[in-house]
Amino acid sequence: RAISLMWNQRSVDTPLGLPFNIASYATLLMLLAEECNMVPDELIGNLGDVHIYSNQVGGVNDQIERDSFKLPTLKLSNVNILEGEFDWELVDYECHPAIKFPLSN
Repeated sequence: RAISLMWNQRSVDTPLGLPFNIASYATLLMLLAEECNMVPDELIGNLGDVHIYSNQVGGVNDQIERDSFKLPTLKLSNVNILEGEFDWELVDYECHPAIKFPLSN
């Protein structure tokens, strides 16, 4: 059996907030699937005010120009969801150098 997760978000700063939100909710989905002995399936974000500030456009253009890497695998262990504790490991993670985005316009 599979389990999906959908979250609603009123507003999101796309270059700064959205990657963190996706990673956070994907981890939550995996933890819930582990606790319920299910397979994680779809992660769905219902996003309202999705924006890129004008002073972030240069960094976004740099991001678009980059080639993608193969996605890493997240491995969870020692999951105790009631205590809010778990161990995690990212396997085969690759990244480009950081792009510094300002917080707002």
